[in-house]
Amino acid sequence: MAWTKKLTQLNDVLSDLVPNKDSITKYVKASGLKQQYIDTSGSPMDVWSNVLSEADKNSKVSELVKSVLHTYPDNQFLKSALISKEIDFSESPDIDDASDWQDVSDETLEVLTMDQSTLLPVNFLAKGVQKSKSVGKVEIKIGNNRYNVGTGFLFKVKDIEDVFFITNYHVINNQKDIEKTRVIFDYELDVNGNTIPSRSFMIDVDGPWYCSEVKDCDATIFKLSDDNNTLAEYGFIELKEIEIFINDFVNIIQHPKGEMKQISLYHNIVTHTNDRIVQYLTDTLKGSSGSPVFNSEWEVVALHHSGGGSKPDEPDLKEGIKIRNEGIFINKIIQFLKDNHKN
Repeated sequence: MAWTKKLTQLNDVLSDLVPNKDSITKYVKASGLKQQYIDTSGSPMDVWSNVLSEADKNSKVSELVKSVLHTYPDNQFLKSALISKEIDFSESPDIDDASDWQDVSDETLEVLTMDQSTLLPVNFLAKGVQKSKSVGKVEIKIGNNRYNVGTGFLFKVKDIEDVFFITNYHVINNQKDIEKTRVIFDYELDVNGNTIPSRSFMIDVDGPWYCSEVKDCDATIFKLSDDNNTLAEYGFIELKEIEIFINDFVNIIQHPKGEMKQISLYHNIVTHTNDRIVQYLTDTLKGSSGSPVFNSEWEVVALHHSGGGSKPDEPDLKEGIKIRNEGIFINKIIQFLKDNHKN
């Protein structure tokens, strides 16, 4: 069996509670383990590690914990070990008497305020920054100092070696516009609020050109020219088939109105989904078309393409909410590429 975080936690707890080797032997016998298979040399922590490994191998970790809990019936860590995947080491100072909250209890003081937790590991931010490198602004010249703008991103699909760029069909779909189009990366601010030097790439005129109309995938997929071998600096987002559910959270990295790169994180609830589209309350603007829609694991779940009110045969929005946004379900995008591209 694989050594887990919970076993490490148990090793720490048991080593503190029972640091005597002779006492450890008592609990080994009580839990039904065979002592002859356990190395009892080394420190108490080493011995407990060997005991836990043997208990895990024989599916007797719970019996071992219960045998120690019989001696230490009030130990909260051991109780937690019997009911949780990980031991809850958290203990907070009691402020009941100093607070103004009514009906204070352990269940109501410092709680999740919604049905779902919005707590995330802090590396969520770093992962988002990493993914954002592959997101670029799409700019199509339509006149003197006049441009149509959108967003897109570099991506790759399993079993296909090529790295592609994708945006919406309604952003660009005419090959006559290829030479008028550029994709701009690093159009954003650094942590000090200073502009980062951006870099532009043109569409590869000899590369693939896959289009799916608005009523289908609303997607245009192509490659970028990389004459200076610098495109790899922007990486790619690996797409894979995925599930998405109502009330999931989704975040969008985008270039709204063609402005510097931004991210939308707030009131980002999924309101409706089917095998073609995903709808959500996450904010976007014109120019956000073609943006990647991410879940909380920074996996792409949709290609953003539009927004509006309810459509026929779709559920009404909650009271007070008039508009929602929509993306094409990424599973449909992946299948479209596989159907059209041959290695």
